[in-house]
Order: sequence, then structure tokens, then C-alpha cells
Amino acid sequence: MNQQRTFPARRWISNLLFVVAAALFIYVAYAYYQERTDDSGSVPTPQSVAGKAELKNVRDAIAAQGATVEYGKQTVRIDGITPVGQQLTVEGTPVYVFIFESPEDRTAQTDGLSTDTLEITTPSGADAAKGDLAISEGSNILVVSDGASESDQQKIDAGVQSLP
Repeated sequence: MNQQRTFPARRWISNLLFVVAAALFIYVAYAYYQERTDDSGSVPTPQSVAGKAELKNVRDAIAAQGATVEYGKQTVRIDGITPVGQQLTVEGTPVYVFIFESPEDRTAQTDGLSTDTLEITTPSGADAAKGDLAISEGSNILVVSDGASESDQQKIDAGVQSLP
């Protein structure tokens, strides 16, 4: 008789656990579906801290001037400058962004730099310049554009100068 009493209790516990497992499975499936179909748009740009601009901040600042800006794949070096230049394309023209630790570091490393003596090279040492070079400086950023039109260069200059 005692055996018959525990049997319905076991069945009740088993059914309860089955319902809990089914509910958890439905919740996980719903959460997975919600995450996969989340259409919240692109990731917002982090707030730019004064003197600590990053490549995305430079890209967004130039794009805010009405230029079409995309990320590039090439890197370049300038002899005597520590950071490596990361490529953006502005209206299809290569633009290289050098990010320094601070505005003071940028000023110290780029003092005396001019387009007359400037040479950009690939990591293998080959000349990377395809056109006339132009320089824009602001915040902790040095931007070297390679063959940009005058109107595009004005947009680049305005974007770089708008960085905090």
C-alpha cells in the first residue's frame, strides 16, 4: 500500500519537471529568435574623448562633411613616425590615418613634417604614393591624403579639425 502512494507522487513530480523543461525550451527558442531578428541598426559610435580619437571617429567626422568614406585594407609608414597609417577611402581616394597616443605626441613626432619631404611607404618599403600628398592634423590624428581633389581635401580638413 505504501508503494502505491509514492507512485502517484513520482508521476506528479515527473510531469512537473517535464512542464518546466518544456517551458524553458520555449523560452530559449523565443530568446534566440528575438536576438536573430533584432533590427536595432548599426552599433553607435563611442563618444570621442578629447585627444583620444580613433579610426571610427575620423571616418564618421569626414562622413559628416558629406563625403563617402569607407575602410581600406592597406597600411603605410612614414619614416620617423611611430604609428602605422590605416587606410580610409574618401570618394575613392586613399587617405591614411595615423593615430598617436596624445596631441602632444603627434605634435612632437610631426614637427617639421611637410608634403615636400613626406614619403609614405608600404610595410615592405615600396613607395605607396600615387598622387599629390596633403596633410591634415588635429587632436591626436595625422591624416595624409593621396591625390584627393581640392573639394575632398576641404572635407577631410574640416572633418579632422572637428575632432575633439
